[in-house]
Amino acid sequence: GKEDAANTYARGHYTIGKEVVDLVLDRTRKLADNCTGLQGFMIFHSFGGGTGSGFGSLLLNRLSIDYGKKTKVEFAVYPSPQISTVVVEPYNSVLCTHAMLEHSDVAFLVDNEALYDICRRNLDIERPTYTNLNRLLAQCVSSIT
Repeated sequence: GKEDAANTYARGHYTIGKEVVDLVLDRTRKLADNCTGLQGFMIFHSFGGGTGSGFGSLLLNRLSIDYGKKTKVEFAVYPSPQISTVVVEPYNSVLCTHAMLEHSDVAFLVDNEALYDICRRNLDIERPTYTNLNRLLAQCVSSIT
């Protein structure tokens, strides 16, 4: 899309999300139809931002409707007040938590501040970038799956 959810759950879920969810599900359906033994879905998103929380909730809801028996494993980054850049992150997180509890089978919550601390203290990265954080999270996910 050309527009983001502006860090607001409602925009990600009800406004921008409603415009693109059918396209996302159509493309997901095409990929799922090509699978010979679809086991389930892995969803990666944040709880703090508008797209991650709002659209993530909407997508989980629709995947539950369309693929009710398929497993949905969620990897979510939970916001931290020390590192927060958005004042509405706590609200987005509370609203997103309902969808997570309702629609995912397994959820792995990763504390955003803990990722930063691991990069700083254990990996000696003075100012971690998103690339550093994403690589660390990828290592965690690869050890689980």
